[in-house]
Amino acid sequence: MLISLAIDYNRADLETRERFFLTDEAVVKLYACPRPAAIQELLLLSTCNRLEMYGWSSASSPAEVVSALMALAHHWMGGGERVDELISTATHRTGHEGAHHLLRVAAGLESQMLGDAQIHGQVKAAYRRADQAGALGPGLHRLCDAALRTGKRVQHETGLVGARNSVGAEAAHLTARRLGSLASRRIVIVGCGKTGTRAARQLVKLGAVDVVLINRSPARAQELAEEVWGRAAPFSSLHRELAKADAAIVATASETPPVRAASLKFCREMAGTAERDLLLIDLSMPRNIEPEVVGLPGCSLVDIDTLHPPVARAEANRLAAVPAAEQVVAEELEDYLSWVNAARARTAIGPLREALGELCRREVAFVAGNDDIAERAAERIVAKLLARPMVAFRSASARGEPLDHYADALHALFAVPPVPDHETPLGAAGSE
Repeated sequence: MLISLAIDYNRADLETRERFFLTDEAVVKLYACPRPAAIQELLLLSTCNRLEMYGWSSASSPAEVVSALMALAHHWMGGGERVDELISTATHRTGHEGAHHLLRVAAGLESQMLGDAQIHGQVKAAYRRADQAGALGPGLHRLCDAALRTGKRVQHETGLVGARNSVGAEAAHLTARRLGSLASRRIVIVGCGKTGTRAARQLVKLGAVDVVLINRSPARAQELAEEVWGRAAPFSSLHRELAKADAAIVATASETPPVRAASLKFCREMAGTAERDLLLIDLSMPRNIEPEVVGLPGCSLVDIDTLHPPVARAEANRLAAVPAAEQVVAEELEDYLSWVNAARARTAIGPLREALGELCRREVAFVAGNDDIAERAAERIVAKLLARPMVAFRSASARGEPLDHYADALHALFAVPPVPDHETPLGAAGSE
């Protein structure tokens, strides 16, 4: 069964999300740690707006599901008192609900910026990281495939995802609305990853000509500066550049705020710009600008939570595409659930298939005297014999019925070992 814990902007503010945030290094370590016995597979999705952990468990009863969710929380937090805080804060999902949610996330339907163009890549990166760590099995592999396929279809078949549907592009538009004409304004971009790159490109489209790029890796800053006809500056000059700017968009992966209130105040005083208006937009998680900067004369601060209201009008233009995106999600979810049901059915009927196959091969080989002919004939005979029982098993599984009594009946009629529904091996859940 699929289980998940999720903390996102809908139920947790920025400060709360920071408390449970996991850096890339922490995620790698988490995958390397032994998983609880109740969790066979693991996937963690971490973005600026959400922290979600998915597990595949053998749990079937309500009590086992609760136990598995607690095990997932302990693995996330490494134990300790904060486990209870995580459980009370996070949204718990299982089965159909959990799968539906991840598909909606990949489609951009759960993003703070509806149709966020970056979320598909973030889900893909999370999938790749979990796969490289050996944390996935058939269940989550299939779910991630469905999620990525959903996101790609939404991008190509609907109008939900567009160039502006990212926090970087939206931050650029907010900058233009606050400052007016950008032709005579100096704008500093701190962090030249995907978010910073989108912001820089959009600023140039909106008329910015004085764009300063700062990145811990100077080569990346120089590369982006050449693309947008801007100027690269060393990271050591961060506060000096901010002191001479009209606006700054900050989006780095730093665990501590690189923009310090005291340093910014000092540099603005030295540059004679202590009273000058400075718009600071922090798109990072954890936050990269110290909150104390709002106490400096002329400085205003916008973070990823407060960025959303000013762009509600732009989001409204994308609402028309939501029904089409929801339809894509529904189709892919139905396909995924059909696979899950078929996997359970195949596992339950597996022992009978093996017994019949061995019997057919032996008897046909005795008559035909040819093992190859016996193998092919056995496969055809078994497939035809089990076609109707397989339909019955799938239908029962789709209705949510346990398959134990079916397996017991097979055992009584054909003396094959029963496979309880709650012990369905994940290895049997392969693609059809």
